[in-house]
Amino acid sequence: MFFFIILALLRLPFSGAIHHMQRRAPAWVNPRDAVRFLRVSNRCSDDISPAIQTQAGFGPAVHGFRLPAGESRLLNVSADWQGRVWGRTNCSFPGVKGTPFRSLGLRGKEEKRDGRACWTGDCGGLLDCKGSGQPPATLAEFTLESESRQTFYDISLVDGYNVAMGIIALLDYPNNTSASQSILPNQTNPVCIGSPHFLARNDDFHMDSDFANATSPTADPKSKQSKSQPHLLPLERSQSLKTVRRWCPWDLQLQPPEKPGYGIYPYPDDHIERPLFNPCYSACAKDNKPEHCCAGKYNSPKKCRPNFYSEKAKKICPDAYSYAYDDETSTFAIPSGSGFEVVFCPMGRSSDILDHLRK
Repeated sequence: MFFFIILALLRLPFSGAIHHMQRRAPAWVNPRDAVRFLRVSNRCSDDISPAIQTQAGFGPAVHGFRLPAGESRLLNVSADWQGRVWGRTNCSFPGVKGTPFRSLGLRGKEEKRDGRACWTGDCGGLLDCKGSGQPPATLAEFTLESESRQTFYDISLVDGYNVAMGIIALLDYPNNTSASQSILPNQTNPVCIGSPHFLARNDDFHMDSDFANATSPTADPKSKQSKSQPHLLPLERSQSLKTVRRWCPWDLQLQPPEKPGYGIYPYPDDHIERPLFNPCYSACAKDNKPEHCCAGKYNSPKKCRPNFYSEKAKKICPDAYSYAYDDETSTFAIPSGSGFEVVFCPMGRSSDILDHLRK
């Protein structure tokens, strides 16, 4: 069974295939037969306002809410749910108690909001989101059911990056009766940390335990010589605090640092301090050029190639989508039946699971 599960993880869409968010649930799925858990957790030091977009199936009763630091919220979605989850930051919703403006390092922009309630991921100023979010925003994307009886999911930076994110497959929850219960968490739980204040040092092996706390016996469980062997989450180890702080291309920063004397930027900008909270537009979200958005004559894997943003994003978060045709190194697939947890601001390092499984 374990061998076939590994094959399921590696049986990812080839680069010419459609993204899993363009798939539709098969006709034999009855969404009333089962629900799936969708838990959203905030490990940031400040409040955030998660947003949820339902593309197919039945989503939760609410599609946006305030989530204080350190708290979680458990939601239900249908077995054929397809949708996205992201975090909105620096929010202030008029008339909504408990949602004061949170600066998070954004300078001098408290007064001019241009109709937005949040500085990143805004949904037309609404707390209960009614559509897609405004870039930049880190996305968690899910297709819970497919013709192959697999669940597909990913962390996407195609619309930019605003907060660190992790996805935990709830493999051992009571309503999960699929073969995915036999998969180890260090094969299913991607993490993207593009913010220096959540990054662990290379000599510090700390990682939030629920992303990689799997153990399995090395021999027959009845044997007295059997031991539990930890299965560590494969992590990206080449990046430093300096490179993570400066990975976003200068022109794509949501709030570039103040200009030095005479309004001239030195280039490269190695001597200018960047803020800890430094949201980053993708090249597509910033300029909407067809070659960056894989649109028009560039709408094919042969003609749309990684751009300057996606190359940098992929180095920081190897398991995340960096541009539209990044399927092979970004999509996770497990047997359908599992619920999921989306975690904002996990502590540790970005995962490198899919590359590790291919070796």
